Amino acid sequence: MTTFYLDEPIDNEIFAEAYDEFIEQYTICEARIVDLEHTPKDSVLLNDLFRTVHTVKANTSLLSFEPMVTILQELETILDMVRKGDIPFSNKAGDLTLLLMDKAKNFMEQFKENQQVEYNQTLYYAIENGLQELSTAQPEKTSDILLKIIALIDPSTSQPFKIKRNWLEEFSHDNQELNFLYQLAKSTEARTGFWEGRTDRIGQLALSMNAAAGSPVDVVNLAASLFIHDVAMAFLPTDLLNKQDKLNEKQKTLVRQHVKTSSQLMRSIFGSHLAGQNLMHHQELVDGSGYPNGLQGIDISPGAKIISIVHTFEAITHGHTSVTLHRRPLMRALLEINQKAGIEFSEQWVEIFMKVVPKYY
Repeated sequence: MTTFYLDEPIDNEIFAEAYDEFIEQYTICEARIVDLEHTPKDSVLLNDLFRTVHTVKANTSLLSFEPMVTILQELETILDMVRKGDIPFSNKAGDLTLLLMDKAKNFMEQFKENQQVEYNQTLYYAIENGLQELSTAQPEKTSDILLKIIALIDPSTSQPFKIKRNWLEEFSHDNQELNFLYQLAKSTEARTGFWEGRTDRIGQLALSMNAAAGSPVDVVNLAASLFIHDVAMAFLPTDLLNKQDKLNEKQKTLVRQHVKTSSQLMRSIFGSHLAGQNLMHHQELVDGSGYPNGLQGIDISPGAKIISIVHTFEAITHGHTSVTLHRRPLMRALLEINQKAGIEFSEQWVEIFMKVVPKYY
């Protein structure tokens, strides 16, 4: 590690203003990245994102934070190319920007606390070189270079999820119906390449959230709901399951049918009204904008609130990993879920999720 410090102290008032400005720009950056994933060609959003990084770079330059200035200058170059259309905005570009802004945040906070910063100079050089390589790369190579830089900053994106071996299988072993559903869910993972391991990933998170809250949801019914959900999804056409673009109305209708399908399967196979209710409610949103019945917070079952969070987390982090072979950064997933607390997800369950999920990364 290398220690960064300034030969001359910074005026406290100047630093306080720069720090407050940074936090404001950091928040704007987070919001723009989330918005751009829905409308990646929006020129207003792209320009806003560029300006936030430019402003942060200018402030770090004013403070003479040279290690950070160098990286932000390279990032600014990349985002300038993105807004001009030379590099398309993608999830990877958003993840990279967010991770580098988080590095800048850590730099600022360390200096605020200690008047010096401990940082990995070798890593900073590698990031700088990677960004320079990206700015001159042929279009077909940009995706791979983005993944390489992201893995440098956040190695967890190229490492497997920590699954306790056969944990759910052992949990299900003594219940014949539950064990049948678990084996059925595992067999459906072959339906698409990026589903591999999802039964265990989602199961661990959901049951751990429930345990952390004092087990308000019956664990057997919760586990059964999770297993049946993926079985119902497996009935959808493969090309629809693998589709990465936005769905049209007909495709949305097909996907939404899995709610009733999974609920009916649960009631017929497992004979549980409660588990069926979990699945009937799991696409409902606490603000009433979900489906199929537009239920609001208090009317949605606790099990469904857990399921909706863990499935969204899975979709963000693993997505189409059969194509990328990389996970999305953890902080990117936490950002999106946290921003939806009180809107789509229960604030109480999001808070519990935030405490539980780091144990598995």
